[in-house]
Amino acid sequence: MLNKRILIAGDVPYVDTLYALCAAGGYKADVYHIEELDDPAILDQMIKDATRCDLFIESLNDAPASKLWLIEGVEPNLKERTPILSHCLCTTATEVASWCEYPQRVIGYSLLPPITAPTLVEFTPALQADFNSTAQAREFFDKLGFEIVRVPDTPAMVRARIICCLINEAAYTLDQQVASAEDIDLAVQLSANLPLGPLSWADEIGLDVVLGTLNALYDFWRDERYHPSPLIKQKVLAGHLGKKTGRGFFIEPLGSGV
Repeated sequence: MLNKRILIAGDVPYVDTLYALCAAGGYKADVYHIEELDDPAILDQMIKDATRCDLFIESLNDAPASKLWLIEGVEPNLKERTPILSHCLCTTATEVASWCEYPQRVIGYSLLPPITAPTLVEFTPALQADFNSTAQAREFFDKLGFEIVRVPDTPAMVRARIICCLINEAAYTLDQQVASAEDIDLAVQLSANLPLGPLSWADEIGLDVVLGTLNALYDFWRDERYHPSPLIKQKVLAGHLGKKTGRGFFIEPLGSGV
């Protein structure tokens, strides 16, 4: 698939990370941030790029409605055999495939920032997916240097499910004034040997993405452990989404956001 064209659309920092990895891997890629697509000219250019791409990667995870809007706009313009890689935190790959004219093309994947190099990607074909789309998706991630782990098709897959539950519990702990955000992060990071504390990790992922993931888990499993913390809900309503807005559980200096 090298030298073929990749179309990437979705949320910061996911699309920027994927674009950098594609460029390093020798792929030609067109990238669009969801915030840009309010501009009709940019939206029209993305649709034109869709008609000539060989692989479409989307990374929207704040709510299924946002993802549906993007998929329904792009998918009819793709060539019939162009695979769709859908970042499935707030949905399943099977649900995304159910929105498509050609559901056999949909493959789910999951990454969590911060991503500075290819590490591990979770990978799950939709129930409707065919062998060709699955093989192309695996080849793509393999060429980028990822370790590929195939998992069952559920919202958030494995890693994001566990990390978002940890973030949720940390948010409840902060909201109940058990400890400060800094102390919660330090205690959990050091005791569990994590790359980040849970609240800092939430700021990296995006609190809107964390909320969308928890909502999807709750809707799918109907288990109270996934019920989002009121503090996370309030921060999302306030636009305190983490690093991408400069304020989440922590405040980033101006210019430090992704």
